[in-house]
Amino acid sequence: MFKALKQHLQRIQNSDETTKKRWLIGASAISMILVISLWLVYMKFSFESLANTNQNNESSIGFWQIFKTGLKVTSASIWHEIKNFISKIIGERTITIE
Repeated sequence: MFKALKQHLQRIQNSDETTKKRWLIGASAISMILVISLWLVYMKFSFESLANTNQNNESSIGFWQIFKTGLKVTSASIWHEIKNFISKIIGERTITIE
């Protein structure tokens, strides 16, 4: 079996560029389909297990509470940076001439 596979690969290596390109595109497409399908299966099982744990445990903190807290922190940080910028603009400027 390995000998036949090795001969087949050598035949592809010794062929013209268009044949090599076709094999490259085909092998890439097959490997991409395989990786994406395995990823989708993994995601399906992950979401199912996540849904089962959420049904068993009731969440006390919801999406909106997290969103409001994040919005408050972000707005406070932006306001602090604006105040620092304005104080740098208005601040006293000294020029030393020697």
